[in-house]
Formats: sequence, C-alpha cells, structure tokens
Amino acid sequence: MHSPHSLSTLIPHFRTTLQSFPSSAATFLVLHTIPHSFPPSASPPIKTLHVLDASFNPPTHAHLRIALSALSSTNHASKPQRLLLLLATQNADKAPKPAVFEQRLAMMTILARDILSQSCGVEDLAVDIGITKHPYYHDKAIVIEESKYYIDPATGEQPQQVHLLGFDSLVRLLNTKYYPPAHTFAPLSALFGRHRVRVTRRMEDGDKYGTVEEQDRVREGLKRGEREVEGGKKEWAERIEMVEGEGEAVSSTRVREGVGKADWGLVERLVGKGVREYIQEERFYSGEDEGG
Repeated sequence: MHSPHSLSTLIPHFRTTLQSFPSSAATFLVLHTIPHSFPPSASPPIKTLHVLDASFNPPTHAHLRIALSALSSTNHASKPQRLLLLLATQNADKAPKPAVFEQRLAMMTILARDILSQSCGVEDLAVDIGITKHPYYHDKAIVIEESKYYIDPATGEQPQQVHLLGFDSLVRLLNTKYYPPAHTFAPLSALFGRHRVRVTRRMEDGDKYGTVEEQDRVREGLKRGEREVEGGKKEWAERIEMVEGEGEAVSSTRVREGVGKADWGLVERLVGKGVREYIQEERFYSGEDEGG
C-alpha cells in the first residue's frame, strides 16, 4: 500500500523547493530519484532518457502504460535507459495552480514506484521526479542538456532524449502558434536535431482525434514536405514514432470528475491503487475542478 505517510518526509522538501524555484536561476531540477541511491553518477552511462512530461493532475493508468511501453520497447543498443517524470510549473495553455504542485509531485512519486514494480525485465532502471519552468518541449530538451545532470563524466556525452507524448500533444507540438514571434518551426531544431518523440495514438472521445490513419497523417504530411513552408523538415518525421494506445480511455479530467461525484469505482479503473488512496485521504478534487 502506498500511504501518504510514506511521503511525509518528501512533501516538505517538495514544498520548499517549489517556493524558491520561481525566483531561482535554475530552470530544471531533479527533486527525487527512485531508487533513492541511484543517481546518474552511480549508474552506467545512460544512452536513452525517456521524458514523460505531463500535468499529472492526477497521474493515471495512461501515464503508467505509456512509460512501461516505452521502457519495454527500447532496443539493446539504446540501453542503459532511465525515465524522467517531468512537471512544468508553467503551462502553455493553462494558468498554473502552484498550491497543488507538491501534491502532484507526491503522486508522481507513487507513479514512479508503480512503474518500477511493474517494469520486469528492465535492468538497472531508475525514475527521476523533476520540475521545469519551461512549458515547451524544445526548451525542455535544451535545459535538460544544459543542466548536465545526465552527462557521462568520462566522455562528456549526453543521452538521447525520447519525449513520450499523446497524440494531442503532437498536434500542439506541430502548431506554429506556440512559436512566436516568427511562428515557424525553427525552434524545434533543438528537439529534432538530436532527440526523438514517441507518440501514443488516442482512440477515445468518439472521432475527436480521428482514425489511426488520420492521426498518422500528421507525421506523413511532415515527411512529404507539407510543413516546409512553416520551417518543418522532412527528416524530422524519422524521429517521430507512432505507437498504439492500450486499455481503457483515460484522462485526468475524467478522474477528477469521478472524484467529484464520489464514483470510486470509476476512479479505481483509471488510476493506480496508491494514487487513489492518496486522493481519498488528502481529499483532492472533491470540490471545484482543479485543471492544469
């Protein structure tokens, strides 16, 4: 059982760091690692860093499945691998709610434990819990590198980042409205020049996201050069991997709605046992919806 009491020593650490982070020079920090005794310096040089960046409000089975799928699909040449669960304290589309960030970090810690317990066959895996001030993927890729947190001290090399996205996030990534003032894809060279994205197709909400073929068309259009006028490069398509989603459709909004209605049967289908217990004991989301 993941009890809130097991997180009691971490919550004050999270709260203090979150209070000082906005005014600090740092733009990316790792706050906690599971197992605790497994910093990058204590492990073999990392070749692949999976980055799961989300609002985690709350973490769901979808987050768990995306992480486990990526970890189990990594080929031998791309190992050792590591996972970073990343929370942006600023969101490109939504106003942040700092009051709940420490609670989200606590739930991310529970999620990290669940990932480790279910990642059978993944050797020497560690999961980091991190925060960043940057809402955009290309900026996140840059600040993770600039932090040198994952650098191999012997060679100076850094791991390739694989950013784990849902299809809706790919649509936002390839929308020039997020890249002022020129509104071109030039900033994405920092991401696609060296790193990759792994996109889980979304097949829920009726036809909101389209069929598999329609979702894949976003990548194929890039490959055919249809986005070149906006600065998109054909070769970037080779750095986008499209994969099938699994299991019941899950969204954090649906979880919060279930909590608001006290529909714990629904909530239990959508989140892990530890996260559900933490929500119940801390009485999250029982009133007004807390988006973001």
